[in-house]
Amino acid sequence: MKLYQHIELLCAERGINITELCRACGVSRSSLTDLKMGRKQSLSAQTLAKIAGYFSVSVDSLLGVEPAQKDIGFDDFSYALFHETKALTEENKEKLLEMARFFRDQQAKGN
Repeated sequence: MKLYQHIELLCAERGINITELCRACGVSRSSLTDLKMGRKQSLSAQTLAKIAGYFSVSVDSLLGVEPAQKDIGFDDFSYALFHETKALTEENKEKLLEMARFFRDQQAKGN
């Protein structure tokens, strides 16, 4: 299966279209149009990683090299959190990590 067709199939499974995928991943719609029209044969590694992360599959699976495994990659929350935290200072990233650890520990204690 060609890469664009595979991405379309994953979008259909999730009930979204290519434009919604591009917005959610922060990738250029034109790059996927070029792929669809045959002006491109593949996408950049960064774009492939974003799309694979969005669908929680490996890049290899996205490329059709290995079967899809839904437990690989980021879930929707982790992916959203990744994008929200990119602009934070290192100090604020550390604070956020401490908060996450605190909540994890509280949950483990049953609180």
